[in-house]
Amino acid sequence: MPRQERPLESEETPLLRFAGDLRRLRRRAGLPSYRELGKRTSYSAAALSEALSGRRLPSLAVTAAIVRACAGDVGEWTERWRQLAAAQPGADGEAPMPYVGLAPYQVDDADRFFGREALTDTLLTLVDERPFVGIFGSSGAGKSSLLRAGLVARSARTAIVVNPGSDPVTELAGPVANLADEPADRVRDDLAADPQALRGWLAKAAADLVLVVDQFEEVFTLCDEAARLWLIRALTTAAGPHSRVVISVRADFYGRCARHPELVAALHRAQVLVGPMSTEELRSAITGPAAHAGATIETALLARLVSDVSGQPAVLPLVSHTLAETWRRRRGVVLTLAGYEDVGGIEHALARTAEHTFGQLTEAERATVRLLFLRLVVPGDGTEDTKRRVRRADLQVPDALLDRFAAARLITIDRDSVTLTHEALLKAWPRLAGWIADDRDDLRAQHRLTEATAVWEAHAYDPDTLYRGTRLEQAVRLRDRLNPRERAFVAAGLAAEEARTRADQRTTRRLRRFAVGLTVLAVLLAGTAVAAAAAQHRAARQRNEAQSLRATDAARDLIASRPVDAAALALAAYRLAPTTEARDVLVLAHAAAGATTLGRGYLNPPGRFAATYDTRAEGEQLWRRDGASWRPAGRLPTADSYLHATSIDERRAIYWIANTGSQLWDLADLDHPRRVRAPAGLGMMQSLDRTGAVLSALGTDGTARVWRVGDRSVRTLPAAEVVGTAVLADGTGVVLSRRTGDQDAIERWTLDGRRISTLLHVPHPAIVRAGPAGLIAVTSYLNDTTTTVLDAADPHTPRVVARVSGLDETTDLAFDATGRTVAVVDGAAAQIWDAATGRNLLQLHTQGLRLTSPRLSGKDLAVLDGKSAMWRINADLPAVIEETCARSVAVDWDRYFPGATRQPLCPPR
Repeated sequence: MPRQERPLESEETPLLRFAGDLRRLRRRAGLPSYRELGKRTSYSAAALSEALSGRRLPSLAVTAAIVRACAGDVGEWTERWRQLAAAQPGADGEAPMPYVGLAPYQVDDADRFFGREALTDTLLTLVDERPFVGIFGSSGAGKSSLLRAGLVARSARTAIVVNPGSDPVTELAGPVANLADEPADRVRDDLAADPQALRGWLAKAAADLVLVVDQFEEVFTLCDEAARLWLIRALTTAAGPHSRVVISVRADFYGRCARHPELVAALHRAQVLVGPMSTEELRSAITGPAAHAGATIETALLARLVSDVSGQPAVLPLVSHTLAETWRRRRGVVLTLAGYEDVGGIEHALARTAEHTFGQLTEAERATVRLLFLRLVVPGDGTEDTKRRVRRADLQVPDALLDRFAAARLITIDRDSVTLTHEALLKAWPRLAGWIADDRDDLRAQHRLTEATAVWEAHAYDPDTLYRGTRLEQAVRLRDRLNPRERAFVAAGLAAEEARTRADQRTTRRLRRFAVGLTVLAVLLAGTAVAAAAAQHRAARQRNEAQSLRATDAARDLIASRPVDAAALALAAYRLAPTTEARDVLVLAHAAAGATTLGRGYLNPPGRFAATYDTRAEGEQLWRRDGASWRPAGRLPTADSYLHATSIDERRAIYWIANTGSQLWDLADLDHPRRVRAPAGLGMMQSLDRTGAVLSALGTDGTARVWRVGDRSVRTLPAAEVVGTAVLADGTGVVLSRRTGDQDAIERWTLDGRRISTLLHVPHPAIVRAGPAGLIAVTSYLNDTTTTVLDAADPHTPRVVARVSGLDETTDLAFDATGRTVAVVDGAAAQIWDAATGRNLLQLHTQGLRLTSPRLSGKDLAVLDGKSAMWRINADLPAVIEETCARSVAVDWDRYFPGATRQPLCPPR
């Protein structure tokens, strides 16, 4: 039997009654599955499911096809559809609204989707050729419309379109179960147990299918780490000849995708960049929908629109919204320049719509709407702000208020969630932009609290997951803007804090009574005085350690906004009780207090040169040292790429590029960087030796290539199923990561194609890096991410320098240029080892600070934070304390350490 689809919540509106009657017609026809219905109608299952969802009026063509397939009266349903269409917002007799406003074009809108025909052809061809395809472009470039009204509408494959959300397992289970005619719970349980199960379920759902994951950046903004890794693994393993996978990603998250080896491999030569429309494409996008509706665009309006928006990459939603508003002010069937100017043009139309809707509210409603819109935003951290979907049950907003903003097309209400209709609203509505700017810190804190609440619920309300200390105080301050679930989380935290306080008080009273009793007994038994003193000492030490840890938590929360205060508080915590936690936060806060930046932010910690985001063009600005400062040098046109590897002497660099693979740049002359032409067929460049004279690459056929820069020929090594390469620093050989079943063999080869030895076997997939002095680093990403560092100077007897497990997907490493030390940094910790002895020289807990891009010189570690500022981490604790004390050090002792003896923070000067 087909799986029962989710019932409509009600049939109170004409649109919902229309959808309900269509569903009843389908049941009378024997309840054919969407797959079977698709065969009868020649429409995709996704389009049919959307038509019966009740969210919007389906097109007349889709409605008639469903009615015909279910043996209904097409004439009767056609008349009913026309009556309902005439009553829709913006409807006017035989001239339905031709523009969709801020919302993306859907599958049913393909007949009025213009301007992207060539790009749609490119995408269809690429999907035919490659099992996994990525679409990249700025917000507002039209990626969602291209996927739905372009790819899905024109593809012969059965389509599933989803967004990741915060729970991608559930998001995928529903539509997959719908196509496979299976219970959604069963599908979800299978997917949750094994991400590779998605491939089998897609095969069962349809013989030839395309899975479209729109707004893939949500895996970085809404998903926790486990969900993110699950989805990446599920999609990359599901892609195949009969189940194509297409993801769309906002361009500023391209680098985040590059941190995942599975995505890097899957997207190699399988990417489409969505840029601004050409002038002709823009004209078509403007005039096509109007002509389809039997209307025309005044020549003066067309010229003005093209002039206002030509060349801008993120303006399409504003164009569509402005034209929709201009349509409401048309003269007969003509859209006029006067109507365009009346709505405020491109620059002001959206803001006027939002302000007009907002201006009709009462003061109480305005306060509610402010909290509503702020909850629909995820503040960026090194990236632009993004929208987020919120469960309807988590919003304490009256339905009438939601409906008002939905009618204005500023928000979109789905079956059980609410979201901004488009991220363009974040910048185009000044009031909302002001709210975000004023509340950015509180927004971040509230977003973290929302995630913490979900973790608390997922762990069966485990008290160990509750907030405490400063985080709890901050959450209490936000209580008025929280939903019931979050309030329950905060209330549980307060109750647990109160219970801990009472327990501490009882313990202190017992210990005091015990000490008094021992003191009395000491009169009779002098020997027991030592025991009493020891008990008091233990009590004081336990209290001090507890207060030190709470103050350390508070200091960690201050690092991002007030690093100098954070260092002072961490120093006080360390003086009270020298815990490892206090030491870590002191070192990190000291590094944050001394953070530096350059231009629009570092791309990597600088060495021989610095590189920053170019403020005038899409690319990188190079800087050369000028004493203790920097002065601008040349520029690199690397808009669609990112730095993958440099030679140790930093005179050559490999960049991986979104559309064309990779490029080699000669940076010897920083004022005039020069692209080095590579031989045809070299493949994806991967690594360089110390001077950049020898380069390794990976061919599309899974073979390793070696090229001496400047030679006309390339050597292909006789090794199959190669997944990674790394040239030795001295240029005498190459290390290959070669797949053998479910493992990767890490092998040492000569440049002329002789295998010398196998250094290691690790779970597939793995990436390999070669450092100086024979150091090799191998990172395996299956299940438990693990990095192994080897001293392979003697390839027949490699020595393990360090092995660290439990890492996350942000793992990166750095070698000291002389091979003395090696560092591994992920989202949880920064660690340094001595290469000669394997001794751990530094281990810092960095959870929540998002430190990346390590650079190592001896024991000195430099990293970048989320704002592209550089931190220099000094592991010499006495030096850190001395430099901290050189600043003004002030701590509210009684607030953070009540009842504890005040400790001197700094030595007397």
